[in-house]
Amino acid sequence: MASINNSYLCNFDDQANISDNNYIKKLCSNQWNIENIALCKEIISTKLDTELITDLIKSYQDDRRIIEEILQIAVTSFLTFCDYNWNSHPEKLDIEEFLKTKWPADINCNAKLQRDSEPLYANILYPELLYLSTQVFNALYSVEQSVLHLWWSFRSKVTHQRALEDTTASLYSELELMMAKLSNELTSLQEKPRLRILLSLEIAQAYLMYGRIQKCEEYLIKARDMAGLKLELTGILGKRTKFQQQLLPQLALSSELDSTVERPSAEESHGTTEMPPEVELQDDVRLNKIEYTETITQTELPSLEQTLCLLTVQYLQKAQPKDDLMTEELQPYIELILMQKKGAWATRVAALLIRCKLEANHKRTVERAMLQCETIVNEKTVVPPTTRLSYLWGTGLPPAWTWRQQLADLYLSLGLVKAALEEYQKLQLWEDVIVCYTLLQLRHKAAEVIQQQIDINPTVKLYCLLGDATDDEKCYEKAWEFSNYKSSRAQRHWGNFLFDHKKYEECIPHYEKSVEINFIQESVWLRLGYAALMLEKWDTSAKAYRQYTYLNPNTFEAWNNLAKVYVNQGDKKRAYRALMEALRFNYDNWKLWENVVMVSMDTGHFDDVIRGCHRLLDIQHKFDDIEVLTLLVHAIIKDNVDADGNSAARLNKRVLELLGRITSIHQNKPEIWQLYSDLSPTYLLKAQRLLKAYRGFTQNGEWPKNPETCKKVIDLAIALLEYSLKASEEAEDNEKAQATQQISSARLTSQAVIRAAEKQDWPVTQASLEELRELFSKITEYMKSNK
Repeated sequence: MASINNSYLCNFDDQANISDNNYIKKLCSNQWNIENIALCKEIISTKLDTELITDLIKSYQDDRRIIEEILQIAVTSFLTFCDYNWNSHPEKLDIEEFLKTKWPADINCNAKLQRDSEPLYANILYPELLYLSTQVFNALYSVEQSVLHLWWSFRSKVTHQRALEDTTASLYSELELMMAKLSNELTSLQEKPRLRILLSLEIAQAYLMYGRIQKCEEYLIKARDMAGLKLELTGILGKRTKFQQQLLPQLALSSELDSTVERPSAEESHGTTEMPPEVELQDDVRLNKIEYTETITQTELPSLEQTLCLLTVQYLQKAQPKDDLMTEELQPYIELILMQKKGAWATRVAALLIRCKLEANHKRTVERAMLQCETIVNEKTVVPPTTRLSYLWGTGLPPAWTWRQQLADLYLSLGLVKAALEEYQKLQLWEDVIVCYTLLQLRHKAAEVIQQQIDINPTVKLYCLLGDATDDEKCYEKAWEFSNYKSSRAQRHWGNFLFDHKKYEECIPHYEKSVEINFIQESVWLRLGYAALMLEKWDTSAKAYRQYTYLNPNTFEAWNNLAKVYVNQGDKKRAYRALMEALRFNYDNWKLWENVVMVSMDTGHFDDVIRGCHRLLDIQHKFDDIEVLTLLVHAIIKDNVDADGNSAARLNKRVLELLGRITSIHQNKPEIWQLYSDLSPTYLLKAQRLLKAYRGFTQNGEWPKNPETCKKVIDLAIALLEYSLKASEEAEDNEKAQATQQISSARLTSQAVIRAAEKQDWPVTQASLEELRELFSKITEYMKSNK
């Protein structure tokens, strides 16, 4: 591929070295105008048909100036689209005046940009510019496969996905192919290390958008290695409240940069950038920032490294369960970004918005979250487009209208329902409008508002939302017909309606149709899996949960349910593997550990049985599953081979430790004492533990009245006498006293068993009772002869 021109990528981070190229100079100085009007008209006259644009570009293939002007038209259009959609206060733009030509009436951009039946968000401005640039970038790359054309095409497709209401399979397939090609280009950028880092960042962001956690992590690690950035969480004593007396361990983040790597400082790359203001925490108790007792090793991060730190936050948000621990872990990363004096504007805004989202869940910080979000949304300071878009595609910052949505969500969480409702209505977020009206006990009003919108401009989404607001199933049918039987949303909402009414049999076909149209729908796969599970349709459920775990691998419930399905299919090996995945995402769920213990026992993973029993004791402070413990002890005694081909007998010591821990908690469980006795290494220990088992069986005094229990106690007494006798016979000098005491206790115990059993005279106990009498006589004689 042809060599890349740094400045034509418009990263706006190297103002000191702007190219002599006139087009690049204008792109880097906010002069985003179409230069060659005739050429622009010629492009648009193709009706932006892929083949026709490609043919047009081929006709100019030998004229480098024209090819550059075509690229300039596409880049200018794309940057203008991004500028208006990532600006919370955009000015009006006349598309035809911008393009200096009339937009063809038969090109419906909303319809053209729709993918897998997923439409553009209603708040996306000037989609014509996105469609124009995307089509031109694609055609340019098909004619001249340069990394520059590929990179711009990749950016436009990522932006296209962000403009759609949901992720789509077709766009993901296209992006996956592009990312593979771009990844191959990383080696060709050896002499441009900053571009290599940025490209890795942008690829990671694309994977993150689709929830591909492992791929995102792969490129994040690559980028950090190339940048020579080391981030490490440590525990340092500190305090977070104003009146805190005792210092407690707090998470802190140290950052280091490899001194051998050359990099421009944030001042050099973004020295003129005016950063969005940070709102301080004004709380009576909590400090604005944690006060540490030690100095943390932190360095001033260049802009690209700040964006890498931001990606780490976004990755951890997706990869880890959403709980207080995750919030604590993310906070130091965000603080590191916010403490930098200079950097990319988009990186700072993204970091502040993430902090707002985290702080919205705590009563001490929710007010600051709202004020900070208001500051970002209502900021009237004119931010130059080049400042706003610098590193935009590496930050994953969502469009500006979503910032206002986040503010409305904060209003709602604070109980300001009417303020939230007003914002949702402005943004045409009708699902949230329904929630607000429901909270205001005006659900009928939601249906009225949606019906009014349908009368103005009917859409599939509006018909679906009308069904949600009225619980009228016919609305979903109407939405499906209106989409010409192509909308995954219509089938999704229809399925959700039936699912919520527990009509699992009926909802499954609708979910299956929905994912057939667009398979990247996590919530649909999850519900389909559950519905099929409830109906014991194991194959359907397994397929759905497998697909869900592929799309979202960090949800323990899905892995756990998949394991349950595999168990019912008789495939316990796969069930075991699914449970091991589930444990990665929830180590503290006792029900999950119970499943792990049972399936591990069935599959011969005895190490995990022991680990699971200990974990249940940690969490539940009890474990008395006699069946599992019996199977485990018998596997040790018989020296079975485990799942990995190892001897089970090697685990003898660990199982003894486990049984010791269990019996210290469950002191009156005779079956467990019996198992403990079976594994004990000496006859004396066997006898002592059997004596405790006897006490457990006989403590309520009712045992002789049941023939089965009576026989069990007689057999136990026989074993007790045998072990006690052998212990006495083999006792060393230092054990003589203990052995003598043990055999005496065993004899007295047996005497009591004989008397109680003789009174009942059960037929089933006759043979065992006779054996016990003989052994009792033998022990009596033995004790007399050894006095």
